Amino acid sequence: MRDAVHRRYVEAMVPLSTLSLALMPLLSTRGMVLMIAFWIIVLLARSILDPTPVQQDAWRWTAFLALPFLLMLPDIFRAPSLSIGWSFAERSASLLLFPVGFLLMGAPTSDRFREAMMDLFTLAALVLAGWSNGHLLVHGFPADTHAGENFSYAYRTAFSASTGLHPPYGSYFFLGAALFQLDRLIDMARRPWWRVAAITILFFAALLLASRMPLIAFATASAVVLFVRLPRLVALRWALGVFFSIAILAVVVPGVRERVAEVVASMKGHTVYPPLNSFNIRVPIATCSLELISDHWLLGIGQANVQPALDACYQRFEQPSLLDGSYGTHNQLFHWWLSFGLIGLVLYVVYFGTLLITAWQRRDAIQLGFTVLILLCCITENVLSRQWGVVLFACFNALFLSGYSNERKSPVDVKHR
Repeated sequence: MRDAVHRRYVEAMVPLSTLSLALMPLLSTRGMVLMIAFWIIVLLARSILDPTPVQQDAWRWTAFLALPFLLMLPDIFRAPSLSIGWSFAERSASLLLFPVGFLLMGAPTSDRFREAMMDLFTLAALVLAGWSNGHLLVHGFPADTHAGENFSYAYRTAFSASTGLHPPYGSYFFLGAALFQLDRLIDMARRPWWRVAAITILFFAALLLASRMPLIAFATASAVVLFVRLPRLVALRWALGVFFSIAILAVVVPGVRERVAEVVASMKGHTVYPPLNSFNIRVPIATCSLELISDHWLLGIGQANVQPALDACYQRFEQPSLLDGSYGTHNQLFHWWLSFGLIGLVLYVVYFGTLLITAWQRRDAIQLGFTVLILLCCITENVLSRQWGVVLFACFNALFLSGYSNERKSPVDVKHR
């Protein structure tokens, strides 16, 4: 009798703990770690109380999705100390934990459940947008910024101060949620006007952050979703509308206009010149990244050694702003290649190539669009090397993929199917 009560309690906790993962835009990095740990404990308890065989395909996909993290484990020994090496590897542990949870331990993966996850994530992103902008209205811009001189810098500084998030990662949350609602809207989901409003608010929240690549990635990912889900001519009209809207708003919205102007000014000027701005600062970053890759293309130098090597290279540019220890490769491909050598390059191509091909073969529009969104953002950020980015990617990537591979379904999941 007691075992039956425990079983029912744990079964009830499985969908609730899984849904709680969608609150990631509102959680601190430590809060997210605790939430994932609680989720894994609940799934482990359910597995002990009600063990179920796992399909071989689920084991293969779990091993594949965890490959980047598994590659980082032996790389720990190249760090100055094991504790330092582990501190780098653990940031990407979610690339293992989410596939284990969704594919091997039977977290809910039905169509209805993943729609609920996307909707709850959207609500969390809307709360984040409301909090950050409400905080700005109440407290104003930080004292050390001058909004009149550079609105984008002042706004992004205020956003980071109120949320603790690096602005590009806030854009990933906003635009990822907007992409989810675009797919739900095409799917003729209930409350369409609510979804239109959510897309509009989230898009403008991202515009205020003025991160260029996320906006380009969103436009491209939206086009992918539209072309998979709609007739070609209809999709083409809507896709062109999205691209033109972003182009027009880039001229109208102050922050985006300033950051686009930096690109134009940098293209007209010299390769590297003071003062650095948000665009031309990437020239020394790319220069040093490529030089180091050229010197260590076969074996790499290890994750823990990448930042010190880059900082040493930045010295010759005589730009103090580059030397605060935060300017990595700003490119996920470069980061894996410099960290792990040629195997990192091969892993990057095979990893994302397989995900894109699989989503295309299954005509899963949102999985394909989400992968394109993250892949394009990886061009200008180490998305999978920081907790905010890797948790977002690993969670929804495993959720979308497991709907095809995981044959172990909870009672809730079976009912929803």
